[in-house]
Amino acid sequence: MNELRYADEVKQSSAYRSIAADIERGELSHAYFIRSEDKDAVETLFTLIAMRVYCDTACGKCAECRKVLLRSKPDVKYLAEGTENFTVAEMAEVTEDAGMTAFEGGEKLYFFLNFENLAEPPQNKFLKTLEEPFDKVHFFLSAASTATVLPTILSRVKQVVFPAFSEQSVRDALVKSGVPVENAERGARLSQGSLTRGREYATDEDFLRHISEVTDLLVGLKGSADVYRYVRDGIFAKERIGRTLSIFESVFHSVMSAHLGLAIPLEEAKERINEIASMYTVAAVGEANDVILTCRARLKSNCNATNVADYLLLKLTEVKYKCRSSLA
Repeated sequence: MNELRYADEVKQSSAYRSIAADIERGELSHAYFIRSEDKDAVETLFTLIAMRVYCDTACGKCAECRKVLLRSKPDVKYLAEGTENFTVAEMAEVTEDAGMTAFEGGEKLYFFLNFENLAEPPQNKFLKTLEEPFDKVHFFLSAASTATVLPTILSRVKQVVFPAFSEQSVRDALVKSGVPVENAERGARLSQGSLTRGREYATDEDFLRHISEVTDLLVGLKGSADVYRYVRDGIFAKERIGRTLSIFESVFHSVMSAHLGLAIPLEEAKERINEIASMYTVAAVGEANDVILTCRARLKSNCNATNVADYLLLKLTEVKYKCRSSLA
């Protein structure tokens, strides 16, 4: 990482200010936990924290900051960045490394991205390190959810809230990063306070087609007999299903806005959104979002994309009619 696209916005967040204040007081905790689905924001936060530990202002220009930005600082480690398994053996190596003297003296920093992907055995291995922390060694964990994080780990870390960004902040951040204004406004409108989500929507060249495919599907999905017709659709291909689930989330977010009489974020598909709102009650929208979360979890556990699509469509059909029946 040679630059920080969203440094100004993240520096203004309560998450950064809280940890920076700990550094200023000389009270940096041995471990922090940041819960956020906004990966762009978390990665920026982690880089800023590392810069701030070695530079009083996290200026981004001095030799220490440049080493952090170029990831050439030997005492700063980034772990579990992908979706691959992080093993007990790898965690043992982290523990052993943490117990060694810093290469350059001073603090040693370990950043765990996607900590929710770690299975229970490596988490248990890590727990011992938290219970017997090393001097001048600090761990920073991030996860989209605490559902798969051991309660014993959560009880031994300082939890920091990373609040959502305002729509205006997301728009301005995207424009500053080079996104055309019109696209930035669209991304910000659909971001739900996430820089990552905003960037994805702002730069998606197939955005309108993808929205149309999902809304047409929801209108046409009348019953379980229609599932087979849609389950092998291209939007559920292995390389597209993750993005498709994000589109489903945005569509249902807009449907909820329609129910509440609020501005519809997906204004490009307003007519279709109102039609879907007539089919899905408020309760059904809530349950539909839970179904999508389950689908994401199944994808993370390497469930076949077609099976995930089948589950999604069947459950959407089920919640739509279950919630309507409860009103009858």
